[in-house]
Amino acid sequence: MPSMPDDSSNSLADPRSALHAIDRRMIELWQEGAWFAAGWALDADMLAVAMAPTADLPRLADAEPALMRGDTIERRDLVAVAKRAGLRVETIPAGPWWTTGPMKAALAQSVQRYAIRRSPFHAMGRIEIEGFQALPTAEQIAQLATLSRSLNVAARRVADLGTEIDLGRAATPAGYRLWNRKQGYRADIDLFCLMALALAENGLARARDERTAPVVKAAFTVGAGWEFSLPRGGASPVIHNDVLGEVRDEVARLVDAALPRQILIGAFGRPMVEGSPRPGHIYKHLDAPRFMGLAQRRLQDFDNVLLGDEKVASLKLYLTGDEIGPGTFDIKTLCFPISGDHTMEAFNVKLNIHRPDRTPFFFGLQQKDLADVAPARTYHADQAPREFVLKS
Repeated sequence: MPSMPDDSSNSLADPRSALHAIDRRMIELWQEGAWFAAGWALDADMLAVAMAPTADLPRLADAEPALMRGDTIERRDLVAVAKRAGLRVETIPAGPWWTTGPMKAALAQSVQRYAIRRSPFHAMGRIEIEGFQALPTAEQIAQLATLSRSLNVAARRVADLGTEIDLGRAATPAGYRLWNRKQGYRADIDLFCLMALALAENGLARARDERTAPVVKAAFTVGAGWEFSLPRGGASPVIHNDVLGEVRDEVARLVDAALPRQILIGAFGRPMVEGSPRPGHIYKHLDAPRFMGLAQRRLQDFDNVLLGDEKVASLKLYLTGDEIGPGTFDIKTLCFPISGDHTMEAFNVKLNIHRPDRTPFFFGLQQKDLADVAPARTYHADQAPREFVLKS
C-alpha cells in the first residue's frame, strides 16, 4: 500500500481543505478499488482507517459483519478488529474540525465513498419511462433529459429547505434508480419525498405539453443491500457508486409490475432508527403505511413549492383502497405473482397535486383502475407498533 505522504499545514487550514486532503489520501489507499475502507475511527485530530483487500470481502463479510456497516467505531475497537482480521490501520491527519454533528456527517460521507456497506434496510426508488424501448433514439434522449431535469428540480427544492440528501442515481434501461447514501428512516422518507416532487414536476410538465414530458411509472421499497464504489479509470478517474442486493431486485420487480402513471410501494418493514441499526437493539417497527403517513407529514414542508414554472399549494399522498363509508376508505394490499409459487405484496400510491386557483392534478391510479391487475386484500394495522429487534 502507498506510504503516508507529507501534508503541508495549508492542507488542514479549514474543513474544506481538510476534506480534500483526506479524500486525496483515501484515493491513494483505495488503489482504484483494490482496497476498501473496512472501518474507521476519529481520534482527536487524526483519522484511523482499516483498509482491507477487496478480494477478501467474502471472508470479512462472514467473519467480521460489524465491519460492513460503514460506521465510525472507537479507536480501540478498530485496532482490535483489525488485528483479529489481519488488516492494516492507516492514520490520516484530519484537523480539529469534526466536533459537531454536521461536521462529523461530512467526514463520514467522505470516508464512506471508499467503504463497502451492507445494510438490512436500504431504501431505493425507480422511475421508468413507459414505452421507452419503442421510441426513436432522439426521442429517448429527450425524454431521459426531461426526466433527469424533474429529478434535478426535486433535489434542488429539497436542498432549498436545508435537507441534505446524498443522492445516488444510476441509469436503468428505461429511466433511473435512486437511493440515499445516508442511512436511517428519515433519510428514506427524504428520498421518497424527492421522488414525489419529481413525479409531480413531471406530471405538471406533461399536463402543459404532452410532447415534452414522458409517461412514467414509479416504485419504492426498503430492503437489504450492499452499497459500494467502483473506479472508472482514465486521465480523470471517476468514482461510480452503486447498490446491489435484494432491494435492487425488489424495486425492479415492483416497477415491472406497475402500470403507466402508477406508483407502487413495497410492503416492507424497517426499524425507526437514525443511521445504521445495531444488532440486538430494540426499535419501533415502521411498516409501509406508517412510513407513508410520516412521508405525508414531511411533504407539508413543501407547501407552496415551485415546480418548473408552476406553484404547488400542497402535495397529498394516499394508499388506495375501497370506500367503506361516506368519504372513508380502507387500504388494500396488492399481491403480484413472481417466480414459481412466490408472490410480492405492494401498496398502490396516489399523489394529489393541489394548485392555487386551479383544478387539482392527480398522479397515480385509483383502486378501481386495478380490479383486473392483481388480487387485493384489506390491510389491517396492528393496534400498536411492534418492537423491531435486529438479529445479530
